[in-house]
Amino acid sequence: MRIRFLALPLLLLSLLCAACQQGEEKASGANFAVVDIVRVMRDSEPGKAGIKYLESLQADIQKQLDDIQAGLEKDPDNEDLQKQLQTVYMNAQQQMGEEQQNVLSQLQNVTKRVMDDFRKAKGYDLLFSAETLSSYDEKLDVTNALLEEMNKQKVTFVPLDNPADEAPKADAPADKKADAPADTKTEAPKQ
Repeated sequence: MRIRFLALPLLLLSLLCAACQQGEEKASGANFAVVDIVRVMRDSEPGKAGIKYLESLQADIQKQLDDIQAGLEKDPDNEDLQKQLQTVYMNAQQQMGEEQQNVLSQLQNVTKRVMDDFRKAKGYDLLFSAETLSSYDEKLDVTNALLEEMNKQKVTFVPLDNPADEAPKADAPADKKADAPADTKTEAPKQ
């Protein structure tokens, strides 16, 4: 009688172990890699183009501010120039914030698309971000290969329409304008 009571739990335990081993085999069959996304976005040609674009905008804005400042040095009591300096400075901060967000958004979209294509082409089930992992085997890192794919992408950054410089049009609702897509182009490589 005692053997019967003991046989049933042993049978259940062996079935559970078998089920666990099958689950482990399935999980270990997953093909995955690790990508340093920050490095891909920073060091890729589109990333460098985005930084160069933002630097050129910043240089243009700085030139405007320097010109106004030079006028203020000649006439420090000129209230119009003081107001103009303040207005240009405030608008420049807003514009640069919007432009940075636009560049980052475009880079994220291109990176996501390239990562999806890369993952499918190489047969990976998952691509993990290196920034989220505390430790991993370096042989799983495919950042360099992904960088090569990103460098094939052409992204053209163009200035956003700055709503602060324009009065809202009577026929176009203000929220419609805010929801309109940015005037930017992303080109896929010719294959």
